[in-house]
Amino acid sequence: MEPLTIRIHEDTKKSLQEEADEYDVSVSEYVRRLISDGREYEELQAELESKQERIRQLESQLSRRSQIEEKIENLPDVIRQRESYQERRQRLIDNATISQRLKWKVTGVPVDSETDDE
Repeated sequence: MEPLTIRIHEDTKKSLQEEADEYDVSVSEYVRRLISDGREYEELQAELESKQERIRQLESQLSRRSQIEEKIENLPDVIRQRESYQERRQRLIDNATISQRLKWKVTGVPVDSETDDE
């Protein structure tokens, strides 16, 4: 290993010595471990951020999927509520005046041009 000389405050050196003594290692070994752990921490932090972004993407996809599933679940009710072509035609004929009925005998009942507001 190559030697490295650094300057630190006296209280930092004292703190490092106390911590190294707790682990029963030299200050040099303790500082090497701190540097190694710091590098590993940065790698893990980057990986964590990447995974958190992926989680946000998946949550967004899940939310969209849930909305689609809800619409699909409600679709049979919507279909049942809509009138069939024959039902709309019959309703128009029942509500039409005599002149409209006569006109429709020639032109046909305008079922498809009916708006949903009626």
